[in-house]
Amino acid sequence: MALLLKNSEGKPSVSYTMVYTAFAVSLLWYLVSIINVPHIRAFDVTTASGFLSPLLALYFGRKWSDSRSSSNPTTSATPTTPAE
Repeated sequence: MALLLKNSEGKPSVSYTMVYTAFAVSLLWYLVSIINVPHIRAFDVTTASGFLSPLLALYFGRKWSDSRSSSNPTTSATPTTPAE
């Protein structure tokens, strides 16, 4: 998919795209809050943390589980032969 960003392994990643987008939105919200634009709610750390925390947990949990599965394969390298 062309809309997904690529993670550190070069593969398209939904979780990385979500984290990147959430961080960009939070940063934009913070910058607009500094300028004090009307009709934009003031930046709230609790809301931003509640917005980013689950997405960061998703991304790093996914990255951790991928690294565990690639370093500890469940299939054996040598084929087994049936007993005769």
